[in-house]
Amino acid sequence: MSSMPAVVVPVQFSDRLPLTCTRLGTCCHGHRIMVSPWEIARIAQGLQVHPRVIRDERTRDGGTCLKADGAVGSHGGTAHRVPGCTFYDDGLGCRIHAHRPLACRLYPLGRDRPHGVARYYYLGPSFPCSDLCPSLDQTKQQTVGEYLIEQNPSSAEEAHDGYAALAYGMINAAAVIADAGVMPRSRLRERFSDVRELTPDERASKLGTEWCDLLTIPPVRWTMDASAFVAAHGHVLASMIQRRFSGTDADLALAIDLELLMALHLGSTVGTDPHVMGNLLRAPACRAET
Repeated sequence: MSSMPAVVVPVQFSDRLPLTCTRLGTCCHGHRIMVSPWEIARIAQGLQVHPRVIRDERTRDGGTCLKADGAVGSHGGTAHRVPGCTFYDDGLGCRIHAHRPLACRLYPLGRDRPHGVARYYYLGPSFPCSDLCPSLDQTKQQTVGEYLIEQNPSSAEEAHDGYAALAYGMINAAAVIADAGVMPRSRLRERFSDVRELTPDERASKLGTEWCDLLTIPPVRWTMDASAFVAAHGHVLASMIQRRFSGTDADLALAIDLELLMALHLGSTVGTDPHVMGNLLRAPACRAET
């Protein structure tokens, strides 16, 4: 018998839920933990290593997702009795707890921005932790607002929102280039559909080492000011594209492919919607002011 499909259950700051963690580590198993470039840099800063070390040794899917090669889980259902997050230690728990990604920081809650307004939710119909931690009923309940203050997700949320805007901006940049006479929108949408079908590793391969490095481990000075980090990262990418692709239509067609690849690869780390990206290619492009 198949399990019931997950449903999005929105929550309010005042909602009181069993959000006190039991520290069993069940939620460190059986999940895909996506990481943005800022989060890779944050983990690297916390461990005092170069971001390349984290990207190369601790992530997969072209530097977009943490590996699951940690200790096998001993709690929860079958789906969670699998190798855990690469930073999970069976005796110590999370080895990067102070620097953990937003997905871990918020769990069991999720966050998205429909119509540009942040919304918190959990995937129901039952509360996720109820099935993972049998001792949950022995912990105190908290309001969603209290839990969020405790988890301190604001910087990571700024990074996610900034990178989502950057990814959507890359889609718009591809449309601007196409509309300059390089290719019709119908062809542009076909290229987007082709890129959308690629696996993360295939996207990374098509990006090539130099561009994949610029996208996932940018040469940007680390700062907890996530908005400043993302802005600097966007400037590095835009400057490089302008230097490399400013000639023939064939050259600019390559720039379009690059923008599409980077938009989907980067966007996957922060929950952008490829369907929305596709719709942007049907709307008039917003040209940057000079």
